[in-house]
Amino acid sequence: MRFNRFDGGWSAFLLQSRVSPVSRPAILIMSALAIAGVCAASVTHFTLTTLPNAWPVIAGVVAMDAVTLIVPQTRVVQAVQVFLYGFLYLVTICLFGVLAAYAMQRLDFPLRDDLLNRLDLALGFDWPGFAHWVDNHAQVQKVFSFAYNTISLQIAFPLVVLAFAHRTTELRTYLLAFTIAFVVTIAISATMPAGGPIVFVDAKDFNLLHFTGATPVEQLMRLRQPGPFVMTEAPGGIATFPSFHSTIAILTPLTLRRFPRIFTALLVLDAAMLGATLTEGAHYFVDLLAGGSIAVAAHFAAARIIAFEDRRRPAVTTEPVAQGAPA
Repeated sequence: MRFNRFDGGWSAFLLQSRVSPVSRPAILIMSALAIAGVCAASVTHFTLTTLPNAWPVIAGVVAMDAVTLIVPQTRVVQAVQVFLYGFLYLVTICLFGVLAAYAMQRLDFPLRDDLLNRLDLALGFDWPGFAHWVDNHAQVQKVFSFAYNTISLQIAFPLVVLAFAHRTTELRTYLLAFTIAFVVTIAISATMPAGGPIVFVDAKDFNLLHFTGATPVEQLMRLRQPGPFVMTEAPGGIATFPSFHSTIAILTPLTLRRFPRIFTALLVLDAAMLGATLTEGAHYFVDLLAGGSIAVAAHFAAARIIAFEDRRRPAVTTEPVAQGAPA
């Protein structure tokens, strides 16, 4: 008894066609990010020793992928494959992004806190007043804290929904939009570094707020010092302007807007996340405006790029050819 899956030999089995949610432009941009991070680290003599070990994740994805190749190819199995490739891509680009974000802060561009604070004041936003109001309302602070900490889940959530809804084009658009927004955020934050509004106040004046997501100012200052630097602490969010939390708070519901119930729930959750970004993340109001604008622009650009890529791609026939039919 022979199984048709193995009729073409092991090479055919291992190299059988898969549906990838990662577009070529996304791969190219991620590669450029990795090169930029390595080059910046080399030029500034920066070593990051605390990057998470991705090998268990890679091994797990490869093992699960192997399992999906030997089971019946149902729609669920195909969705799992798409999810695995997308998840591995997100893990990889986030690791490259952390290295690039920290290494590029070593370029020591002037701090922009005075400018960002003036912009907030020009817009009529009183950050200390808002922060103290949240600090005096325990239930609001709890909701904000919960919403703020959902960022990792919200990054992965569109991958799960779109993979199992078999909306590969929308998933490719999301991953490309995430990539564009991520890289733009890293580039801008490197050229416009800031410590956040927390530098203008005394954190001891707050009872509930601990600003756990704020830019680690001491870490930022050490990064900016000349000479070789070996970082042994766990990396955190080093970007102040623009806010990547606000980017995700806009990009995730924008991506899932065609799922009404999910979209409505995300609007509520992400409204709280945007509020929390100001307090838990200690961001300027202009950080939110910039992050949200990047999300919209990245999604718009990604949709156009994916549409252009699909128009150039030759049509592929997926119908099986009957035995004996002419090739």
